[in-house]
Amino acid sequence: MAASSHPVDAIELGGIVTVRDRLIEQQARGKKVYRLESGDPSFAVAPHITDALSQALRDGHTHYTAGAGIKPLREALYRKLCDVNHLPLDSFNDVLVTNGAMNALYVAFGALCDPGDEIIMPDPTWTETADNVSLAGGVAVRAPLPAPSYHYTADVIAPLITKRTRAIVINSPHNPTGMVSTPADIEGIVRLAERHGVWVLSDEAYEHVLFDGRTHVSAGALGYPKVISIYSFSKSYAMSGLRVGYVAVHDPLLLERLAKLLRCTINGVNSATQVAAVSAITGPQDVTLQMAAEYQHRRDALWEGLKNAKAIHPVKPEGAFYMWARIDEKWEGFEGKRGGWAMTNYLIDKAGVGSAPGEVFGPSGAGHIRFAFSCSTDQVVAAAKILGELLN
Repeated sequence: MAASSHPVDAIELGGIVTVRDRLIEQQARGKKVYRLESGDPSFAVAPHITDALSQALRDGHTHYTAGAGIKPLREALYRKLCDVNHLPLDSFNDVLVTNGAMNALYVAFGALCDPGDEIIMPDPTWTETADNVSLAGGVAVRAPLPAPSYHYTADVIAPLITKRTRAIVINSPHNPTGMVSTPADIEGIVRLAERHGVWVLSDEAYEHVLFDGRTHVSAGALGYPKVISIYSFSKSYAMSGLRVGYVAVHDPLLLERLAKLLRCTINGVNSATQVAAVSAITGPQDVTLQMAAEYQHRRDALWEGLKNAKAIHPVKPEGAFYMWARIDEKWEGFEGKRGGWAMTNYLIDKAGVGSAPGEVFGPSGAGHIRFAFSCSTDQVVAAAKILGELLN
């Protein structure tokens, strides 16, 4: 069969899916497994949100909605974005509801990119960010993050800007390293973009998952109008399976393009879920604080288990729910192989512990591994003990 030039054929099905399938297979054979491979919050959705969802179904909210989202949700999101994130939006018309943050990334890059446009992003980065750039016809330009801080700054980005640069991606808190950009980091990147007249795409899916008293800064709050801001209910409210996200931008042409892409991809988010999302945004917000506190407890447990490990060298996360670790050069390898995939397979085979090989997050991920502590606290605590013993 001749080589394909279709852009979809260049996209992989996903390394984390491969790991998940192996764990499920082990579990089916009766082996105890620990699901530290993917970032799906273990928490139940708050009762006031599930009540709103049930009521929405009883009230007949099961039909098509406006393509950009129901007005009560867009209005609630507009108020939140203005009051909490301090975005200078004109009205709810600057906010569109998406089928999760993934869909928001897809339509955002589709609206931004002409063929060959370059999008600068951190490396390592969440796999689907680069994939969505490719699907939009753009070129992912990766900015390697300097170890051991892994902080993404204007100094890292500036040498990569060319005449083809269309946008700079910010993702803070960051997947996969768990690093949180400081206000100075964000300011530096936004001003760099402003000097060159390029867009900023700010992926803020983990805005509520912060540790040790850190605060979140939205790039769109700094007065530069060419910022696209993306958010998710999946991480903030543990609504990952309900698929709600949103995108905000203050630009008529991009808003029109986004609306067209939403119509041609999802034709509106699940109607009853949108009603529940209104309850999530307008109801008690202590649930986000409670989950963040529990994530910090899990982080600390995993850190204690791994901080003295000899086979890997972890980085203590500042936010999100991931722990990034460099594999020691002296690690003997597994089945004659080394690197992230070898370590991932070793941990599955020896202990039933899931992880994600660093290679799936980009070239800078080679020789690294990522643990997610979004699964239950019991699983994280048990896995931390097992890993501490195995990797020493």
